[in-house]
Amino acid sequence: MKSGEAAAGEIDPAILQEAADWLMRLHAGDAGPQEWAAVECWRTTSPAHGRAWQRAEALLGDLRQLPPGPARAALERPNARRRQLLRLLWIPALPAGLLAWRQFSVDGERWQSATGEQRPLTLADGTQVLLNTATRIAVRFDAQTRLLRLLEGEILVTSAPDSAPVHRPLIVATGDGSARAIGTRFSVRRADGDDASRVVVFDGAVEVEAGGTRRTVKRGEHVVFGADGPGTPAAFEAGVDEAWTQGMVIARRMRLADLLAELERYRPGLLRCHPAVADLRVSGSFPVLETDRSLALLAATLPVRVRYRTRYWAIVEPA
Repeated sequence: MKSGEAAAGEIDPAILQEAADWLMRLHAGDAGPQEWAAVECWRTTSPAHGRAWQRAEALLGDLRQLPPGPARAALERPNARRRQLLRLLWIPALPAGLLAWRQFSVDGERWQSATGEQRPLTLADGTQVLLNTATRIAVRFDAQTRLLRLLEGEILVTSAPDSAPVHRPLIVATGDGSARAIGTRFSVRRADGDDASRVVVFDGAVEVEAGGTRRTVKRGEHVVFGADGPGTPAAFEAGVDEAWTQGMVIARRMRLADLLAELERYRPGLLRCHPAVADLRVSGSFPVLETDRSLALLAATLPVRVRYRTRYWAIVEPA
């Protein structure tokens, strides 16, 4: 490569810093029309600004997949220090952070799915696991236990009978507690941005333990559990919680903002909802693995339009 070409591809660190600042403002979720207009003006000011924005958008997806720890805590902290740490991560420290993510080790065999991917697995004992979008798990089988650690995301587990001479319970553990299968089919979710874990039981039963308390969750029930222990099991809405396993999300008078937040889990980059249409009610079935198609369906049935500022940046706003 010629030196002139190399120089043309370089981006001023100050411009990269500005791109990170703008993207964090939008990522915080409280940006209004003035902020959106301002960042669009900034992005189109010069080719260097456009390249910096593209780089920042691409790196956002990698930041979201950092493992639990100081970097992830910084990403999730909604205050000034959170943004300052993100700025530090974004420019000088991000490559090292990504390297740490690639080298992140947990006890057991690891599996993961990308954003917008669903990945089926069959474990050594015959247990079937479906990884939803942006999910990471670690699997460890030994003489005492069949353990699945849900590091992030959502899984559907269909347990298989244990063929070992001594029974080994099948346990799914998250940072909030654990769920022990009792001949069952169930899902566990601990997605990015969630402040607790959730178990939904489709068949059989699951024993949930958290905060020193145990609850048995039966077929047709779900429960949320965190540091304070599991809540009270309650019936879930049939068809809705299992829809993702068929590649769909079912909305029944759901707020548009909430539906878009769910679709964003399956989509790299930013998907934002204009405050003026956030409370519109939506009913219907929407494909989660084809989010552009889902957005087109919304635009065809609601008084909204979808504006694509870039490939990784879409906003749903009044038509």
